Amino acid sequence: MHGPRHDEIVKSLVELLLQALPDGGDRIVATGEADLGHSTSSLSVVSSDGSVTPVAAPPEFDLTLIKLYDDTVDADAEPWNTYTLMVEKDGTFTVSLSYVSPQG
Repeated sequence: MHGPRHDEIVKSLVELLLQALPDGGDRIVATGEADLGHSTSSLSVVSSDGSVTPVAAPPEFDLTLIKLYDDTVDADAEPWNTYTLMVEKDGTFTVSLSYVSPQG
């Protein structure tokens, strides 16, 4: 499921999310879908009191996510079309790439 630039591109996504994490936020969670040349993302900040606040994605976030998808396609790796990326304020993160069959 990983292309040759996977780690480099994920690192860029993590850095973008850390920049979008406001003071007082403990983690930021990005979820969405990707396909050839297309990406949709939803970002939320989780604060220490448990509150969840939606935030806007940095302009280059979806473009970088498309690069991750393209990297997977270029590698002829297992396809994915949905993702979850959770980044803690200390920079640790988890990323989940999965394939969800389109409803038909």
